[in-house]
Amino acid sequence: MSGGVGSRARKAEGQVDFKRYGLTRGDPYRHRDLDPRDERDRALLLDFAAAPFDEIEQQLGQAAANGRAAAFLLSGREATGRTSLAKLIAHQYRELHQLDDTFKLVVYDEKNHDSLQRAQEVLKAIRNELMELGGWGEHRDRLLEVVPNGPTQPEILDLQAQAGFLANYMRKRMKPAYTLGLLIEGMQEDDFLDTLAVVFARVDLLIVVTRDDYQTADTADLDRMNERERWRRWALPVQVPLLSGDDVDLLARNRWQHEAADLECPFELKGIRDTFDARRPPVGRALHWLSWLLQWRLRKYGGDECWPAARNLRIPAQWIEESVQQAESAPPHAGGGLRRVR
Repeated sequence: MSGGVGSRARKAEGQVDFKRYGLTRGDPYRHRDLDPRDERDRALLLDFAAAPFDEIEQQLGQAAANGRAAAFLLSGREATGRTSLAKLIAHQYRELHQLDDTFKLVVYDEKNHDSLQRAQEVLKAIRNELMELGGWGEHRDRLLEVVPNGPTQPEILDLQAQAGFLANYMRKRMKPAYTLGLLIEGMQEDDFLDTLAVVFARVDLLIVVTRDDYQTADTADLDRMNERERWRRWALPVQVPLLSGDDVDLLARNRWQHEAADLECPFELKGIRDTFDARRPPVGRALHWLSWLLQWRLRKYGGDECWPAARNLRIPAQWIEESVQQAESAPPHAGGGLRRVR
């Protein structure tokens, strides 16, 4: 019979008992999407130590005071936490405007290299959200009349008029009134923010656009974008940072504190700082490393005592550096629990 004793033994060998560290809810470093509406998750977003929170708050306040869109461009590498930061900005926007469940964040991630067509599709996404919120039958005809499924080559001022109509409709015709925010994932076109600045010029809402910080044919080029003036007067550019050694230190302590506040963090933090300062990982990769180190230490531990009485569960600085170096140089499918961590 396949998958017998050997398979079960390998499965058992791969399991770790986080309770040895006093962790009753499992791995504190698991990488997951954070919901800023949840108080515990919101505290974890403080891991973004280098994010310009003051500038973000100022942009939100100025937009509210002037009755214009609060627009942001979040640039960063994969796993830097752009989406989590975008959701935090949305939460701050909702609190600033004292909105409740009538605030909805519309996420749009369809790719299109034509800025006008993509802006048109964004408006259709807003339209569809309003039809769903208000009841399809009640609002369908009027919304489809003003924001139709065509044409394929829209005029920018027509899109501006549609955006104004949708903003007015959601606040004055919907019962209850709604406020929508936009999260547009994966900006590809250099002129897309210029287009959005015109389309939403007369609309007071939240718009967050994310951009991959890579030089590829599918990514907007920041140098070329910076030559454009319109969007820079409209949106706040935010570079979502890679983490320094001090940032990974903060990440390790914060996540541990939220899962086991009464217990000492087992990492020798100097080792964390020294190991990761030169590597500059994004937050997602840093969490992966911390999780891997914690689990690898548990697998190497053969005792019965629990942390902190079991001092062999301490994770020393030299061991951190050596383990990371070995994992980086190991073949992708190395056995014995040691595997390459990307």
